[in-house]
Amino acid sequence: MRCGLIALPLMLSACSWSWFGLNSPPRAAAHATGWLRVAPARDFAYMPAQSGRVSPNRIENTAMTGIVLKDNINLAVRESIAEHLKVAGFHLDDGRKVLSGSIEKFSVDDVRSPAIWTLKIRYVVIDAATQKVVFSTTRTVKRKSPKFTSNTVAIEDTVKLSVDALVSDSGFINAVN
Repeated sequence: MRCGLIALPLMLSACSWSWFGLNSPPRAAAHATGWLRVAPARDFAYMPAQSGRVSPNRIENTAMTGIVLKDNINLAVRESIAEHLKVAGFHLDDGRKVLSGSIEKFSVDDVRSPAIWTLKIRYVVIDAATQKVVFSTTRTVKRKSPKFTSNTVAIEDTVKLSVDALVSDSGFINAVN
């Protein structure tokens, strides 16, 4: 009885569900692996900054003027892409195929809860020897998260969804094998 009295408030609290993993996105299934190198951050153009809409370290936000990071968005996204590819089982020490891209949109709509994070990336795989594009695709992902969450966690989770979409594409797998 006492355990029920203690557990009931935790179970009824919407915030507590995220601690038990019930509010987190589903884990991706194991994917085929491949060999590639992830280009430096300068080769992941952040298009909203290049067009002058935002500074290079700012994510567009509907509720405020923007979310400002210490690092530029292209660096944060590039590092997250590399990390998630490693976790998925890709070998990132081969320079024959190079993954780069352009971040066409990165925004958060947090006027209401939950906040909706949107990331649109155009991924490009280039054969380093010939400099020819061997694969290109654009992936747009949307992720709901609690309104008052860590920006770092929300960015990581959103990029992970994008990488999951990329590595589930058989064309990408064929290009890096």
